[in-house]
Amino acid sequence: MLNQLSYLQCPECKTSNLVYLIDKYECGRCRSVYSFLGPNSINLLRNNKLTKTKKSIQEFWGDICQQWYSSFDDGLDQEKLLKNLNYLEDMFRQRRHLATTELKLDELKNQRLLEIGCGGGGHSALFRNYGANVTAVDITPERVTSTAKKLMILDECAETGSGVAFLADAEDLPFEANYFDIVYSNGVLHHSENTEKCIDEIFRVLRPGGKAIVMLYNKNSVYYWTSIFLKGILSGDIFKYPNAEWIGRITEGIPKYGVTKNPITRFYSKKEIVQLFSKFNIISLRKNSFRFSDLPKLSFVCNLLLKICGHKEHPGGIIVYGKPILCESKLELVLGSTIGFGWNISAQKE
Repeated sequence: MLNQLSYLQCPECKTSNLVYLIDKYECGRCRSVYSFLGPNSINLLRNNKLTKTKKSIQEFWGDICQQWYSSFDDGLDQEKLLKNLNYLEDMFRQRRHLATTELKLDELKNQRLLEIGCGGGGHSALFRNYGANVTAVDITPERVTSTAKKLMILDECAETGSGVAFLADAEDLPFEANYFDIVYSNGVLHHSENTEKCIDEIFRVLRPGGKAIVMLYNKNSVYYWTSIFLKGILSGDIFKYPNAEWIGRITEGIPKYGVTKNPITRFYSKKEIVQLFSKFNIISLRKNSFRFSDLPKLSFVCNLLLKICGHKEHPGGIIVYGKPILCESKLELVLGSTIGFGWNISAQKE
């Protein structure tokens, strides 16, 4: 697979002159060398061009990767992976998730799909299992190798499709223009240093008629105003740091193996989403993701009540969050369509 990547573009000189040399790729024009991270994965990141913020993004999300995925990846085999992909799909359908609502799994066979911010590879593996030709990218080495491992396991059993993972920058994608049928990104681009550049790159690499399927955080949501905004005031961070930085510091978890906090998180209004995707034809904008437990001081009580009412934790969370999770109740799903914190965006390049 790694010797057949004709759509790669040299990140340094922007030409399609990368030559496969058994254990690396070399640009025939500028002679830049790109080594393999491991089986089924390549480092196409220019480390000398990484900003301080991007290095912090690598450190924080590498830490979270170890917390969420390392135990699942230990001893991972085909049987375990396929079982958990079935759980994952069922959980996505119950939650009306982007991956099974805006994206149609049954239509993925032989489609060229790029996932930006692949995390531990659960989403990419699901798409690969439906026959897509998956290209996964992440700025975090740990996440790329975790994804590559899952895609490689599926190479042994999937009848169609392919899968490869790259260490790369979403603001500077190492691919030719007008190549992918679908670009998918779930809850990632609002953590990038420059989200606008990421959206521009999505537009560039999509073929005419191709679709961007993206989830970004919704500012006009109950979660933002009753939890995030309130925490920002109580901590004082809202008065000390720029908008994306103070939100980042209080969201997405706590570092365990290092000290770097989440550098960036952004929430968007509908007007801002429309502006971000102004080059596209926006097919649909849908809100989701609301839980009563998102309200301050109610998390434990709400989860306990759900469990008492027979609402069980779903094992589909294991492959993407490292543990089972409680799916939204029917009432929460209904409320999520108006006050949820997720913007589910389907947009087409015309």
